[in-house]
Amino acid sequence: MNGIRVIPDRLLEAAIGKEPRIIGYRAAAWLYRLDAIPVLEPEFAVPHGVWLRGPFDHQRRRIDDLEIVEIDGMLVTSVRQTLADLCAVVDLDIVERAAESALRRSLVDELALREFADTLALNRHGAPGLREVLRRRSPRRTPDGQRPRNAVRPGMAARACPRPQRQWPVIDRDGQLVAITDFGFYPRLFVVENDGLATHGKTKEQQQYDLNRQNRINDAGYDLRRFTHDDVIWRPAYVCRETLLGLNAAPIAYTPLQI
Repeated sequence: MNGIRVIPDRLLEAAIGKEPRIIGYRAAAWLYRLDAIPVLEPEFAVPHGVWLRGPFDHQRRRIDDLEIVEIDGMLVTSVRQTLADLCAVVDLDIVERAAESALRRSLVDELALREFADTLALNRHGAPGLREVLRRRSPRRTPDGQRPRNAVRPGMAARACPRPQRQWPVIDRDGQLVAITDFGFYPRLFVVENDGLATHGKTKEQQQYDLNRQNRINDAGYDLRRFTHDDVIWRPAYVCRETLLGLNAAPIAYTPLQI
């Protein structure tokens, strides 16, 4: 079923009980291999009023109305139901990444997802969050991550964002070089930094250095936005949107730049 994971034994064991336990939320997202949900969390939807329930059980008053499918003999919330439910337990930026991956892999049709958010899930658990996620994307837009990687400049959506200058030097008020940043947008005092894959393995000393460096950039009068490798590759629309927000809010340099 399009690369869906086999339900692991520990999730099967947790799902078996006297009351209906529907695999959902982050557990279902993990089974569907949705982006931004890399770790299995044994989460379930259970009827409201269940006396014995676990720490990852979510009570649902209208559990019979949930859209569910059967996988390996177990009940699992559908992809679009899972995306709606995710809005209640994780940040909407994570749901946005998950939704883009579901659309990219054809696990759900965009029109069907919008119909679910606007009608079938109206006023239900997580539906307002899903509608907000869908408002962020243009109808029938190519899902993030499906276009060739070289079609999007790292960290920038070329059609919407102004062209940045690479390896931008940040100079403080005393004329001292503070840092060489990934992208600058002069005359706006605004820079963008893209954290590579090696960021996840950084030591405490390296993390402290990065924090001090960021503070020095801010002290020099610059606004700064940071994006991860996954942001750049899988969420160029998000990167562009956040870049534009930061750029529009950043101060303008009123003195000639001396390099």
